[in-house]
Amino acid sequence: MQSNSIYNWEIDHGDPSDKYSEIIISVKPKSGLLSKWRIILPANYNGLIKWGIISDEDQKIKEPRGIFETGSIKLNDGQEVIVFGGVEPVSKNKSARLIVKNPPPHFIGFGFSEDDASPPMSIEGITFEDHPH
Repeated sequence: MQSNSIYNWEIDHGDPSDKYSEIIISVKPKSGLLSKWRIILPANYNGLIKWGIISDEDQKIKEPRGIFETGSIKLNDGQEVIVFGGVEPVSKNKSARLIVKNPPPHFIGFGFSEDDASPPMSIEGITFEDHPH
């Protein structure tokens, strides 16, 4: 994680020796509310199991209000990604959560958009390049 991170990332790697183990990633802002949040994954990654929003009290993943999803988008650096998220705010008590298969994608990005119908302009991310397979 970056030292100047503005988000709290929680990652449960499951059992890295179990190729069928699921990996759970939760992201929330360190302070305040964040609406129009977006998750970014490589477009060619096929291991997304479930995504949504959870609260600290209820860890059950729920579908967020105002779902936003794209098809494949080509970034300026040539990387193709998909973007999805919602307008229901995440906060110190509510997280965006996704569950992925093992092995995880090479990276996961997170950010927020200025309006309801666009991808984020600024992205913070994590990588799994050294994750054992």
